[in-house]
Amino acid sequence: MNKEIVQQIINDVYPEIVNHYGAHDIYEIPTVEVHTNIFARISNIDEMEGDSCPSGEFCKDENKIFIYFPYINDKIDLIKALLHEYKHYLQPRKAEEYYYDLGFTYENNPMELEAISEEQNYKLFN
Repeated sequence: MNKEIVQQIINDVYPEIVNHYGAHDIYEIPTVEVHTNIFARISNIDEMEGDSCPSGEFCKDENKIFIYFPYINDKIDLIKALLHEYKHYLQPRKAEEYYYDLGFTYENNPMELEAISEEQNYKLFN
């Protein structure tokens, strides 16, 4: 999928996700930005490459959801990525660090598992 198609789907689906789940009690609803990859976003160079290629990311410091369009295969992938990252937005900001401090890893951190589980709800927005 190209960047323009991904952006159009976000424009159509993201407001439905926000309406369905509501806003965090403290933080404003995050904006969504579309980038080539995490390295291109950080360096501000679209051609930048790297090893880690997530399809999405929630940055709590910026209160933004980043979608990396080359790693989105179809509309369902995109909806799942939006749901996953929006769930991170709704979670307590200190909980992720708390679980890592207890020895949890990315693979078994309850915050990550909860976000992965949220992806099942893609059918509500497809």
